[in-house]
Amino acid sequence: MLPSAIFLLVILSALGAFILNVSSSQQVGMALDIRGERAWQAANAGMEWARYRIAANPSSPTCPVNTTMGASTYSLSFSNTSTLRDFFATVECNAFPAADVDGISTWMFEVRVTACSPAAATEPRCPGTPTALGYAERQLQGLLSF
Repeated sequence: MLPSAIFLLVILSALGAFILNVSSSQQVGMALDIRGERAWQAANAGMEWARYRIAANPSSPTCPVNTTMGASTYSLSFSNTSTLRDFFATVECNAFPAADVDGISTWMFEVRVTACSPAAATEPRCPGTPTALGYAERQLQGLLSF
């Protein structure tokens, strides 16, 4: 009777440890999902900022300063927000020559925004340090025409 009670106790302890491990893994996974969603929100905010800055001069739109594609030295900080406080968004922009479309001057811009956390210490802030625990990064890219 005693050996079967000990065996049963060992089995129940192992089952309890397994359940605790699965629960812990699910919580970590959920936290990473939330960080990924926040990274997407930061990237989307960066894209909206780029649209606003490009459209600020409708007669002759240009890329925002220091956002050259592949050599950007401009990152948006979200330190004044409650949910995106530790995120940065690096904005890159490439302007194409104006084209005449049915008699209307049209400008095209390729914009890429990379949001990340934790970010690098110097510009460009993103991509950051992918080996850091809890690292999250999202990238949006699009063509804008004005």
